[in-house]
Amino acid sequence: MIRLAVDTAFEQLSMALIENNTTLARYHSADRRRNASILFQKLDELMVHAGIKPNAIDNFVINQGPGSYTGVRIGMSLINTLAQVFQKPVIQVNSLRLLASQVCSEKEPFLVLLNCTREELFVAEFQYQQEILKQLSPITLKHLEELKKDLTSKPILLHRIQRTNDRWASSFEGINCMKLDRPEVDAVLLDLAAMEGIRHQILECTPSAQPLYIKRDV
Repeated sequence: MIRLAVDTAFEQLSMALIENNTTLARYHSADRRRNASILFQKLDELMVHAGIKPNAIDNFVINQGPGSYTGVRIGMSLINTLAQVFQKPVIQVNSLRLLASQVCSEKEPFLVLLNCTREELFVAEFQYQQEILKQLSPITLKHLEELKKDLTSKPILLHRIQRTNDRWASSFEGINCMKLDRPEVDAVLLDLAAMEGIRHQILECTPSAQPLYIKRDV
């Protein structure tokens, strides 16, 4: 089975072609300003390198967010177009599950944090139960001050989307983050998270992908 995994939700461009458990070709770049303009070019280069045609892809894997609003839309547009043209299913992985997949040795429940704007964070709790990564809470949007107690009582995985002139970086310096077993967040890790989710019946194949946007509770 050949899969194309695409991640643009963190303002990076990461793509990988995977056959079963073997990576055929991959591309990863943090140059977020050029993602939309080089997307199809890099995809074509990946397929040439792997020696396959687009109709040979069996499944598409996408990071559905939350994350960069523009980034999520770019990746979704590509995947939904390909899925519709070739009539192949899509596997969606939310960005916090993807980040949680960086950890596989922690036994206690842990919080995954992803910055939104300023000092607001997307938050969800995860735990490995019988070696299966379970999401214990829905993704919510909270201010850093609301999380002060949890930041000292639970293991924390913090991922920050780096922006130009990041004036709030100092607010996060005191957070003691857990050790990562898989430090690189890329399309290969996205595919791994998708396959584990499918295998344990946590995720499912769908005809198309929908972006996951989280709003603050009023």
